[in-house]
Formats: sequence, C-alpha cells, structure tokens
Amino acid sequence: MGFNNPSVSWSEMERLLSDRRRPKPSPGDGGDSPAWSHKRGPYVAPPIERPAETVPYAELHAHSSFSFLDGASSPEDLAEEAERLGLHALAITDHDGFYGIVRFAEAAEQLSLQTVFGAELSLELPKPQNGEPDPVGAHLLVLARGEEGYHRLASALTRAQLQGAEKGRPHYDLEQLAAFARGEERLDGLTGARGRSEWAVLTGCRKGAVRRALADGGPDAAAAALDELVALFGPGAVHVELIDHGNPSDTRDNDSLAALAADRGLPLLATNNVHYAAPERAQLAAAVAAVRANRGLDELDGWLPAHAGAHLRSGAEMAERFARYPGAVANTVTLADELAFPLRRAKPALPKLPVPEGHTPMTWLRHLVWEAVPRKYPDLAPKDRDRIERELGVIEMKDFPGYFLIVHGIVQEARRRGILCQGRGSAANSAICYLLDITAVDAIAYDLPFERFLSSLRDEEPDIDVDFDSDRREEIIQWVYATYGRDRAAQVANVIQYRPKNAVRDMAKALGFSPGQQDAWSKQVERWGSSLESSPEHDIPAQVIAYAGELLKAPRHLGIHSGGMVLTERPVGEVVPIEHARMENRTVIQWDKDDAAWMGLVKFDLLGLGMLAALQYCFDMIREATGEEWELSTLPKEEAAVYDMLCRADSIGVFQVESRAQMGLLPRLQPRRFYDLVIEIALIRPGPIQGGAVHPFVRRKLGDEKVTYPHPKLKPVLERTLGVPVFQEQLMQMAVAIGDCTAEDADLLRRAMGSKRGLERIESLREKLYEGMARNGLVGEDADAIYAKIQAFANFGFAESHSLSFGLLVYASSWIKLHYPAAFLAGLLRAQPMGFYSPATLVSDARRHGVEVRRPDLHASGVWAGVEPLMPDPASVPPLIREGQDAREDAAGNIEPPERSQPPETPCPLVRMPTPTGMDACTHRTQPPVGPFDRDAPDESAAHRRDGNFAVRLGLAGVKGVGQPTAVRIVAERDAHGPFRDLRDLVRRTGVTEVQLEALSTAGAFESLGISRREGVWLAGAAAQDRAEYLPDSLVSVQPPLFTDPTSYDILAADLWATGISTDDHPLTHYRAPLDARGVLTSREIRSHETGRRIEVAGLVTHRQRPATASGITFLNLEDEHGVVNVICSVGVWNRYRRVARDAPALIVRGMLERSPEGVTNVLADRFEDLRVGVQHRSRDFH
Repeated sequence: MGFNNPSVSWSEMERLLSDRRRPKPSPGDGGDSPAWSHKRGPYVAPPIERPAETVPYAELHAHSSFSFLDGASSPEDLAEEAERLGLHALAITDHDGFYGIVRFAEAAEQLSLQTVFGAELSLELPKPQNGEPDPVGAHLLVLARGEEGYHRLASALTRAQLQGAEKGRPHYDLEQLAAFARGEERLDGLTGARGRSEWAVLTGCRKGAVRRALADGGPDAAAAALDELVALFGPGAVHVELIDHGNPSDTRDNDSLAALAADRGLPLLATNNVHYAAPERAQLAAAVAAVRANRGLDELDGWLPAHAGAHLRSGAEMAERFARYPGAVANTVTLADELAFPLRRAKPALPKLPVPEGHTPMTWLRHLVWEAVPRKYPDLAPKDRDRIERELGVIEMKDFPGYFLIVHGIVQEARRRGILCQGRGSAANSAICYLLDITAVDAIAYDLPFERFLSSLRDEEPDIDVDFDSDRREEIIQWVYATYGRDRAAQVANVIQYRPKNAVRDMAKALGFSPGQQDAWSKQVERWGSSLESSPEHDIPAQVIAYAGELLKAPRHLGIHSGGMVLTERPVGEVVPIEHARMENRTVIQWDKDDAAWMGLVKFDLLGLGMLAALQYCFDMIREATGEEWELSTLPKEEAAVYDMLCRADSIGVFQVESRAQMGLLPRLQPRRFYDLVIEIALIRPGPIQGGAVHPFVRRKLGDEKVTYPHPKLKPVLERTLGVPVFQEQLMQMAVAIGDCTAEDADLLRRAMGSKRGLERIESLREKLYEGMARNGLVGEDADAIYAKIQAFANFGFAESHSLSFGLLVYASSWIKLHYPAAFLAGLLRAQPMGFYSPATLVSDARRHGVEVRRPDLHASGVWAGVEPLMPDPASVPPLIREGQDAREDAAGNIEPPERSQPPETPCPLVRMPTPTGMDACTHRTQPPVGPFDRDAPDESAAHRRDGNFAVRLGLAGVKGVGQPTAVRIVAERDAHGPFRDLRDLVRRTGVTEVQLEALSTAGAFESLGISRREGVWLAGAAAQDRAEYLPDSLVSVQPPLFTDPTSYDILAADLWATGISTDDHPLTHYRAPLDARGVLTSREIRSHETGRRIEVAGLVTHRQRPATASGITFLNLEDEHGVVNVICSVGVWNRYRRVARDAPALIVRGMLERSPEGVTNVLADRFEDLRVGVQHRSRDFH
C-alpha cells in the first residue's frame, strides 16, 4: 500500500486539525466495536402525519419479514404504515416465534400505536417446510393477553421448538398448549394452579382448523372444529376471525363463520391476514414467496393468491368491507386494549448466584477484589484505592455484583481447565476486571477511564467480552449450560441476511430468468460486502436489482451469535422462545444481540479467538519438543529483537498486524515499546484512517512535524499519542481536562455524539463543556475548534482498551514467531481457519525463515500439523522420547521401549529430545533496553530461533477428503497396534475409502511404506475392497506397472491438490525462466530496483481488498517464490481489466514502482494480464 490515504480521504480529522472546515456526520455510532460498530442503530421514526379522524380498528393478524420469506415487510415498516393509516393497535403474529417483536416494539414506542404480541403456530409438520410451494400443516393463531399471557405463550413456543426433532419443525400438542394457556404447564416443570386462559385464540386463515374444516366438510365440520377449540381454551378465549381478500368464496365463508359464532355467542374479529405493509409490495411478496419455494414465479403461479390484498387497511376501509358483520371491526379495538402491553415490562433479572454463608453477592465481590489487591498492587497508592472503591460503589449502586461474579466464575473455570482466555473491550477499562483476572490490562497503570465501561449515569448493563481458545470454547459453553441449566441459559441468535450475489441469483430465478443469466448477473455484483454495487456497464435488469435490494434487508434465517449467551433468573424461554440451533447441543433464543440489549437481557460474550488456540498449541508443542515451559504471563517483555522483526514488517501470521495495511505502516511507526503496538493496532481502522489521524501521527513520530497541543491542560491526555487524538478514551479525558466535565458526563457526550438520537443530550452537555472551557480561557473559535475535534473523534476514535488487550497478543505471537517459527507455523495450521493468510502463504513464509516443512506421512504425521526432530542426535540431551509414544530409561541408562505391539520388522526408532538452539539470553525475563531501529543492520532473526532442530510435519486431517474423524481413527489405530504394513492393512484396520486412499497417495503419505504416489493411486481401488468384513488375503491384487518418475511440477500440482500446500516448491518457480526473459521482476528484486520506473511483477493472487475508506481503490497481494508484492489498482484500471483482475488466480502486473524512505514497496498498476499457472489456487477476497 502507499502511505497516503486515498486522494479523497484527507477527510474529517485532517480538516479539523488544520481548522479548515466543520465535520460531516459519520456512520460511526460511538459504540464499543473494535472498528465502527456494526450493531443495529436505534430506530428513528420518519415524520408521519396520523389521520385526525379515523374509524377505530386494530389489525390483529400480521406477518412480518420475520416469518422468513413469507412476509414481505419489516416489523418497522408495518408499524409505520399502521401509524399512517391511523390504526389503534397492531399485532405481529409471525410463524412459531417472537422473532421480530422487539423491532416492532421499539418502533411502536415512538408512534401512537399499541402493541399486541402473538404467533401463528404451525401444527402437524412432518418436516421443515423450506422449498415447499404451499407448506403443509395446520395453523393456530394465538395472541398473548398482557405480560402473563406473553410469558405463557413464550413458554409454549419454547417447549414446542425443543420437542421438535430438528430446527424448523416445532412439535405442538393441543392439550399441552391449553395447559400452558391456563398456567397449569410451566417450563420449570412445576405445576401451576388452574386459571383462566391468558391467550386469545383466533380461528385463523385458510389453514386454521375451522376454515380448513369448512372448506373440506362444510358448516358441520367447521362447527365441530370450533367446538374443539372452545373446549380446549374456553369460550372467553376463542374469537372467530373473518377475512375478506376479495376471493369468490370469502363472503360465503364469512357468512358461515358468523353464523357459527352467533350460535355459540363468540365474538367476531375482522382481520386482513396481512403479509406486507402496502399494496405496492404485492409483487415483491410474490417474488419472495418464489424464493422461499425455490421456484420461478411462473412455476409458482398456481399457488399464489389471486388477489393483491394482504396489506394493512384503514379502519374506514375495513368497516366498509365488513359492514354486514356488526361489531367485527369494533371488537378488534376492545380486544387489543385487553391484550396490549409494553414489551419492556417482560425484562428478566440475572440468576442469583450461591455465595458463602454470611455474604451477599456484593460483599462477596468486595472480598474477592480486596483479596487480589496484594497480589496485583502490592504498593497501592491512596488515589488508586479510591478508584477501586469508586468502581465498587458504581457496581453496587447499579446492582451488578451478580454479573461480575458470573463472569469471574466462567473465567476461573476456563483457567482451571487450562483454557487460554482473556477479557477485552471496554472491560479493560475496569480495575475490578483486572483484579478478578477477567482482563490482563492494568486499567490503573494506563489510567483508563472506568466510565468508558460502566457509568452511574448510563441505564445499561456492562459488556464484558472474553476471548477463549477457539478450539476449546465449546467446553466453556457446555459448562455454562450445565451450571445454569438449559432453561436459564441460551445463546443469542444472529440474523442471517442475504449476501448480494445470492440475492441477485435468487431474485433472477424467481423472476424467471435462465440459470446462465442468474449466474452471469450474480458475478457482476462487484463489491464484497452487503451492497449491490456493480460496474457501470452491467446489464442486470432494474427489477432484479430492486427486488434483490429489498431481499438484502430481510432476514433469511437465524444463525448463532459468535459467542453471546444470556442468563436469566426465570427460565429464558418464558421471556423469549428458545429453539434448536444447527450445532449439536446448542440452543438459541429467537432474538439477536441488539434485540436482547433493547429488552435488557444481559449478554455474556464467550468468544472464540483463533490466536489463543494457536498460542496454546505453540506452548504445548514447545514444551513437548524442547522441554521449555511458557505462558502468556511468563514471556520475556520488551525484547529488542521482537521489535526489530516488526520494524521490518516481518509479521505474516502475527495477530492483528499481518494485514497489508499494517505491514505497510510498521516500518514507518518503527515500534520500540509495547505502547507503540497499541497505537499501531488502533491507527489501521476505518475510523482513524477516514478521520485522517494516521498522517499527523506518522509525521510526528518520524520527527517531520512538531508535536503541539491545543491547550496546555491537554498535554497529559495527548502526550502518549504525540498530540493527535487516537482513542475514544482520550476524547473523554479531553472533556474532563478542559471542560470541567465529570467522567460520566464525558462518556455521555461521547455516546450522544455518535447517536442519531442524541441531539438533545448533546446540547445540554455542550453547554456544560463550553462553560468549562471558558473557565480555562478557551472561548470563541478556540473553543469551537476543541469541540469540533471532540465531536469528530466521538465518531472516529478507537477504544484504547481494545488496543491494549490486542497488543498483549500481538507481542506474544511476535515473540513466538521469532523464537519458535516451526512451532508457530504448526500452531497456526492447527488453528485454521483463522488470520489473514492462507496455509500455503504461511508455509511459504516459514520456509523463507529456514523452517523445514514435511509432507503428510502415514507413520510420522499426527492428526494435525506438529513438530518433529530434524535428525536423531546421539549427542543431544539425555531425555529420550519415542515420537508419538512414551519411552523411559532404566537405572543403567538403557532405553526401555514402550509396551505397545508393533511388527518386529518395522521398529519405531527412538528419538532423543534435541537441545534448544538460539541464544539463552532471549529467555531471560529482564531484557536490555530497546534502542533505535537500524534498518541497514543485518537481519539476525535466525540467531534467536530456539526450535532450529525441529521441522514441521503436516497432519493427516489436512489431506483433501480425509478430515479429522478419519485422521483420528488412523492415528489411534497406529498408536494402539503399531504401524501399518500396507494399504490393505490400513483399510482393514481403519475402514478408509478408496477416495481417501487416493488422496493420501497423491499427498505422498505412503512413501514411508515404499509406495510412490502413482503406485498408491493404482493400488487404492483394489486395497479399498479388502475390508474387515472379508476374509484376509482373499482378494487378488494386481502388481502396478512401472511408472515414470513424476516431474517436480507434477509433485507440486499433486501437493496443492491434496493439501493446498507445497512444502518445498512454488508455482512461480516453474515459470521463472520465461518471466525472466520477459523482464518480470521478483518480489526480492523490486526491493532494490530503481523507483519511479514502469516494471512488471507476477505472482499468485493471495488477496483482493477494497476497504470502505479507499474510495474505490483495490489492493492486491501477489506472492512469488521470494515473498509478497503489494499492488495498488485505481478505479479506472480496475474497470478496464475487471474480469482478469477479479477472476485470475495468478497475474502479471505492469505498473510504476514506488518505495517509501522506510523501504516499503508498492506497484501502482496500469495493466493486468492473466498468468496461467495450471495449479489450483484461491485468493482471499475481502471488503
């Protein structure tokens, strides 16, 4: 990359720092995200003029888009249209759940609309109905009567969803539903007293039992079905629903239903069975139905309704339509008044934790905190003691001790199990979290404002994110389920929406276009992300784009949040229905994290972090290979060689600083201390980049610009970032320092500035801030300039607590990469998928650092990648191991082989544990001071390597088609009963298939058996038939012919096909001769080539990126046999060579060579050419 932001992005902050113009509104929301927050913003109602005179009417049967491709309008759209029509109330009745009711309730709070909550239950489902043109089963429409009815209906939905054998197929029992309605049945298993039904049951649509009976058997059958509902739920609960969409039979059916209701004294209700807000969305609704049915509109035509009338109607229109049924419209208002309630009243409390006798949760929390003080703060200053007391006071005032005790218990359980974990985010601003070992960041040492995490003036729960080893996080999740019970613990959902390419493809199919057109148009969707941006000359029909755009807004299905769990005192399923997740042993609520937050459900984020898993694998392999024990807390701090490595941008695989942009910035910032890493992490984020904070800081860091401060009182706040605000915490500290605000006021100001609805709060706080600045001598333009800077960074700033938490892992992963590159590579390979680079790029980088990488081997490989000695060394240290086994020495020093059966003709050699290589000084806890970086000094990284006697062996699970279960079976059988004799022995003992044998042969895994790759593929078919169920040696085998030796290119192609990794080659090596003849430079040559010249480079495309901050510029990474080249492509060049630049796996790029004074090199592309390398390769493309 270049070291200038894209030409248009000397944006907000650069203009503010130079006082050139006022900031524009930004998309930031002041939230707690590592970048701009992706959370759903608060609902803002558009201006709606409610009719002055209306006929009172409440629509009590409406489906939103959360009926998942059945409704065609969002809950917010329905609420707004209901307000526009002057409706008295609206009920959202989505299928089998409360998926969209929070969004509906949030919108209704700003409107003059009462809220009723219900669901349409899908009875008698034989299987999930995805792809069915007309889903089978019967419907039962239920509305909750107030808060108690809501809890009972949520409980019934939960029971049905969990009783169903799979996701998407709830199982209802009518007797059980009636018991839930009366309060006799409860989720906690207790039996309640029989009471009245707290539900209103409507006879429903054409799939309701009464209407279906009417259609199939006439009035007598409908009467029997109606009587059954009355017997189950009681006469006071059942309402006869009339619907008139203009179908020929509607009037006749309504007359029959009205007569049945009159005979039984049941009330009539007029509804419109709404599926979209307004008439103009009828065609979209049909297209959405076609998508749901996986058919085109022509195919679905026979199932689609003949009318376009399933939209919201005004009371006047409904009164005219149902004039022949007196009371049908008025009854809706009476019933709505009985049912409606504000949803927030259903908020639950946290579960009560058992604490030692004589303690309350708060006193026990105080005990734990002060017990940890001598260990963490042996010389605690009085002001720091006051801070701890202040934090405890806020926690007590907000009644949050239970929250902290729950998180503390989860973290302690993880540490007890040896699972790496670390709290991050705004929790790192809390000294209490540090004392409870939830976070590893000392909030007192870094003077982080606690109010950034929790404020006495903020009505919201704290948010503690804890990262766990991603490969062992499931243990903690299941422990939480077991500890708190599945009725009081569940995961938060993630609402999955369509991706642009899929939306275009599905809508093109629904509108009847051919598969070829569907595929071609989906490929024209250019942008990676959530927009439908494509090239100017695209030929996608406008209707496809319009409908695909609507589809992007709608939920497609529910997934699982990456780690959010909710815990409640009363069963969760009484507050929000719980259903099965796709993952085994997981249950998920029907709301996403934003819904849960709005409702006041406290979410615990138990996140999986791949780098923690990789580091744990590294620690384990280092201990087993070299005998050296390391933990995150024991790694030597502030080692100069680690920072030297980062100054050279040698950071492939390192946490957070391995991206193209970070590697371009590292040589310029030249980190020489831990806090430099913290700033490095924060600078390469959308906010600071678009805000222009990068340039001023870099110039000041390099001494090209004088460090200045807007006011002397701001020097303590901005000194650590050279006078340039980078972190959101600094904005709060600025308001405190020169505005005489309290920390609580400063945090409210930060949040209000980033909020769409914060104008009123901003004005009151702004006045207080200006008064404080005036007392400090700042008035007029000077005060305006300070305020503008604060306002900009409320939107653009990055949280310092995030950076500090991440910085610890940046240093740890850098230290491991420098000193144990073999173990580091093996750890990264085990923890895949993770990080910025593919396994092939990680292996290539490790090989350039002198790491030997070996192919999978049937007898030497484990399930996953690991380290093994390069050569047995008799002169090594005495401890002896048998690879993959246990060995020991007797008193005389003789080796005793392990007690495992193995064929005598293939003994497993004993391997001595090699000594660590490198310099012992690297392991000392106290390191010499870090001096300035000398770019011209030789790279001495190899001298620091401590696993130089080890190679990396790829695992069997990484072979195409083998996978973890088969690899585990192979390794377990080999360890239990010794090596395999041949392919037939392997098949009989492990049951591998012919396809898996061919893949292992192609990977070279059978060469330890003396079987070449081509011989293995030849023998695989016959060997795969010799299974355990047949008599041994009963099948005839054919001797393979004499194969020619494969060429090096054949071996490369086989490796890339079988594992995606070449252990000793690179595709560009085989094309280097013609490339050299053409004058194409290598990545090594461009580092010293004359700049400002037009050159050509070539390589495999590892990444294509178009950040939102880049103004359309695309960045590509090309990898050849010597390293990686950064390519910058303008919008014009991209449009000219779009198809080649976007799709080719390898490219020849012509462009101008540029190099910064720090040595970072880029190619400004002006032409792309497809380089056909003939091997499989896929790039990682990001938006």
